Amino acid sequence: MVFGEKQLGPDAEGFVVAARARKRDRLAARLRSSHLDQALAAGEPSEGTPALALRARRLVALPRRRSIAESYREIVREASEGPCQSHLRVAPHHGRVTAASDDLISLAERLARPGPVAPRGVAQALLLLGDGTGPLYNRASEASLSVEAASAAANLSAGLV
Repeated sequence: MVFGEKQLGPDAEGFVVAARARKRDRLAARLRSSHLDQALAAGEPSEGTPALALRARRLVALPRRRSIAESYREIVREASEGPCQSHLRVAPHHGRVTAASDDLISLAERLARPGPVAPRGVAQALLLLGDGTGPLYNRASEASLSVEAASAAANLSAGLV
């Protein structure tokens, strides 16, 4: 696979080897993070482009995963205390969070666990947190919060050997 003048290909052990990331690839990974997250969540291979590879590497880093996991734990904790009364922020839908709390906690535990994970599952978990029109926040969303959380959790290990 060729990107610009750089050749990407497998090494002797079958791992994809890429040339050092260029400045524009690093910039694209930061500026287009939401777009890249959507591509990863949809199943696009992380080695598809240098920007995707860089974004995937950031997502699967344990500190980033633990931060996402803590967000899910906090959402479940707040839901167990009752509906949020703050008008200063968009709060997760209390009923949906309560109904999906086991799946959300399971997702958080798998995100926080050390070891390799697939970028697709992390991207799905992150997008679910940030999608104000999705099942976490929007009562009218037709998607199931439990199904989305379980899918992200399952995709954390999908494709890993």
